[in-house]
Amino acid sequence: MNLVTVSKAQGRVPVTVFQLHDRLNLGNTAELEQAANEAYAAGSRNVVIEMSKTASLTSAGIRTIVGIYKLLTETKDKVKHLKLVSLTPYVREVLEIAGLLDYIELYGSLEDAVASF
Repeated sequence: MNLVTVSKAQGRVPVTVFQLHDRLNLGNTAELEQAANEAYAAGSRNVVIEMSKTASLTSAGIRTIVGIYKLLTETKDKVKHLKLVSLTPYVREVLEIAGLLDYIELYGSLEDAVASF
């Protein structure tokens, strides 16, 4: 099974949705990184990562999310171009401890995350 399914959604602007199907760790982060780089190269600038099936993540997973955030964020841009949706309590706690939730917005539903763009 693949880690990530990529789809498109339409908010006020086009949004790329990455739906994760497993935990995020060193063994599979390359797949998410590749999907993000391909989407960016194809012109995607607004991304939602749906994580309801992500029971855990390691430091490699955190690094990957930070890398995607940096890829999508212009230094002068105050708009948040990466949103996370449907986090499990454990993943939310890990990202909170890591300090990422100060920079990345969380949503309870995919529809709300897409509409936020």
